[in-house]
Amino acid sequence: MRRFKPSSAALVLLMSAAGMAGAQAPAAGNAVVARLGEATVAQDEIERLLQSLPEAERTAIKADRTVLDNWLRQRLLSEAVLRDARAKGWAERADVKAKVDAATREVTSRIVSTSYLESVSQVPAGYPSDAEVKTAYEQGKANYNLPAAYRVAQIYLATPDRDAAAVAKVREEATKLARQARTGDFAAVARASSQDKRSAERGGEVDTLPLARILPELRDTVARLKPGQVSEPVQAEAGFHVVKLLDITPARTATLDEMKPQLQAALRQQRQQQLVQAYLAQVAPATNLSIDAAALDAAIRKTN
Repeated sequence: MRRFKPSSAALVLLMSAAGMAGAQAPAAGNAVVARLGEATVAQDEIERLLQSLPEAERTAIKADRTVLDNWLRQRLLSEAVLRDARAKGWAERADVKAKVDAATREVTSRIVSTSYLESVSQVPAGYPSDAEVKTAYEQGKANYNLPAAYRVAQIYLATPDRDAAAVAKVREEATKLARQARTGDFAAVARASSQDKRSAERGGEVDTLPLARILPELRDTVARLKPGQVSEPVQAEAGFHVVKLLDITPARTATLDEMKPQLQAALRQQRQQQLVQAYLAQVAPATNLSIDAAALDAAIRKTN
């Protein structure tokens, strides 16, 4: 009932990858996905990029390839610029070399220090213990509230255009289906007539969702229904929904088992930060740090 669109995070991840390596000729048997002159992007590179994304972002991009198409264009355009610059010897300029060397030193220093810090702040594999997780759960239990969840089914009819007559016709059909579903077998009507294939195959059933994850246009309707009731058609951006409330799961406190993975991750992260701070206190005690305010002020004044 809610379409997930690719977020800007997905675009940032893909675009950042564009600058990591030049486009290369694909190996034999590796299909070319996109080409601009001699520059190509191979199928295996796309696979690696998609695998590097969070599952939700990857699913969204598969459903709406606009982000991926834009990335491919930018990738090949960047490669074209790089090839032209190299052909004209731009990389050999002294000022460009100096910037490359400075960037290399900075990246190298960051990788070395970050990886070393990770190595000296490794959290033991058995941490936290079940007892520590339980203690953390009891301490934060008041904050682990789960909202009421609504198990809903729908009959969906799309409105392919904004023409008033066409919309009215779809509304009329949705009203007829709502009457049939109300007096007969909702699941059978959904399977036969709903245009949302995924839910239609399940007799119209969508999922069990809190109101916050239901389409905004449907929230008030769902909240007013009692289990077993069928709504009148509700118009949303892309079409009409006839909704049946199947069941309600009351608001409750999440159990220890439900919270355990999240608590384990939080406690491990907290412990790692403690180890980092302990290491920094040892290798760079705060008492050894000094700042010359006068010299700092002088440096600031010279930049004006």
